[in-house]
Amino acid sequence: MYKNDLTQELINLAKSYGLTRFGKEYLHPNENTNSSIIFKDISYNFHPKSWKKIIEDPLFRERTEKTHSKTVTKGLLEMQSSNSSDALAMNIFCFPDFTKWKGSQLLFDVKSFKSIKFGYKPKVKKYDGKNYSEDNTEVDVFINESIILECKLTEEGFYHKQKDEVEKYVDFKNVFHTEKLIQNTESYLNYQLIRNILAAHQIKGQFRLLCDIRRPDLVKSFYQTIRCIKDEHIVLRLNCEIIFWQDINRIMGKELKKFLKEKYGI
Repeated sequence: MYKNDLTQELINLAKSYGLTRFGKEYLHPNENTNSSIIFKDISYNFHPKSWKKIIEDPLFRERTEKTHSKTVTKGLLEMQSSNSSDALAMNIFCFPDFTKWKGSQLLFDVKSFKSIKFGYKPKVKKYDGKNYSEDNTEVDVFINESIILECKLTEEGFYHKQKDEVEKYVDFKNVFHTEKLIQNTESYLNYQLIRNILAAHQIKGQFRLLCDIRRPDLVKSFYQTIRCIKDEHIVLRLNCEIIFWQDINRIMGKELKKFLKEKYGI
């Protein structure tokens, strides 16, 4: 319910935003879905100042080149979707003034933003009973080599994964009361949360879920998961927090605040 309501709200906002900013040509001619607006040009999905910074940085630009897996037209990019949480994150973190704002530093509890990486691979350690390895999945944003961010907007949830795969993570049973995690006979639910918490534990860092205040279902999943962290890892538990997109919006300058209100209703 919450996902569907937010999806429809964002579609309506994107239509109004697209028409106002780019006229009738804002929509990709071959794409008309019920799940998002697919912009004709990826740059339409970004604040001009954020986009300028993205295209000037090879690593940032590379992040925007991921192809969309659920479109009719081949070669369309994931961040052409109006509901892309990655695009929302880049709109914010790539805005030139974001790292300068005192409110940004206070919200993320940093003295300065020394580095911001998108699509970082923390290489969480695994052991299959014979060999050690590292997983290959990404975290959405990585700040100062110590703060892991998982970004959500209209995604379904945090996915599930087969128990025997999750239990290969080296510190899984050490960190969690596994019997308390949300699960069924075959899988652990909220897999992304479990993995990101283990990544934060491995680097002795922090984990932040960035999501919309209009998604209380995601908030519930978050607290269902962190409550399963064992007491001997109380510091890790305290280093796991939720930051709402609305919290970030409160500390922004007027220009970016106006853009996010118009496009995302934040």
